[in-house]
Amino acid sequence: MSVKETYLNPRQQYEKWHELNEWLKKAFPKEVISEESFKDVEQKCEGLSSQNRLFFGFGDDGQGNADPCLSGHLFVTYLVQKYPCEKWRFVDFYPSPPDPMRFDFYRPKIKMRDGAAARPKGFYLKQILERDYIDGIGAEHKKLSPADVRKLSPWGWGYEGFEFLALEEAYVSLLLAKKVSAFVLSDYAVSPYGTADFASTMLLGHSRGKLELGMTNVRDNIPKFAPSHFA
Repeated sequence: MSVKETYLNPRQQYEKWHELNEWLKKAFPKEVISEESFKDVEQKCEGLSSQNRLFFGFGDDGQGNADPCLSGHLFVTYLVQKYPCEKWRFVDFYPSPPDPMRFDFYRPKIKMRDGAAARPKGFYLKQILERDYIDGIGAEHKKLSPADVRKLSPWGWGYEGFEFLALEEAYVSLLLAKKVSAFVLSDYAVSPYGTADFASTMLLGHSRGKLELGMTNVRDNIPKFAPSHFA
C-alpha cells in the first residue's frame, strides 16, 4: 500500500480537528478552537486531495502571528499522552526553572530559525511535496541536511509536524514500523543548553518501539533523518 493512501483528505482532517478540539477542552481549555474558526475554513476543505494539509496556529507571538512555541507545546503534550514516547528532555518549550541545589543549570531554548515564515493564527492549508506525498515526509530531500533544506523555502516543517501526527494516526504506525523515515522539523532552532548556539533542530522518529521526539544537528546529513519543506 502506498503511503499516500493512508492520508486523510482535508475534509477528514477537518473532522479530526473537531475530535482534537474535544481534547483541548480538557487539557488546554484556554486554547479551544472556536466554532467560528471551523465555519470559516469548512468550505476551503472541499474538493482537495490529501496532499493538502490543514493546520492551526495557536496563540500570538506579539506581532500578530501564531506562537510557534505554544502551538508546538500543545501537540507535543497530545502525542506524549496518546503514544508510548521517547521524548528528549531538550524538546521542552516551557522548561521548569533550574534547580541550583542539584547543580541543574541547563535548560533548552527553542525558537523559529532565522528566515522561517511567520505562521498565521487560526486554520491554514499547506501542500506537501509530491515525493513526500507518495513515499513519506522527507523523501524529496533525503540527501540534504536540515541546513541545506532551509535554503530552499521559508516554509519548512515546524509545529506542523506535531499536528500532522496528531491527525494521521496511520502515519504514526508507519513511522513506528520504520516504513517511513524519521522527519526533521527544521524550522525549529534549538539550543540544548540555553546558550547562543542554536545549531540543533527537532525530529519525529522511532526509538525502541516508541515514538521519538528528538533532536539532530542542522548540519547533519543522516539518511534516516529526512528534512523537508512545503510546496
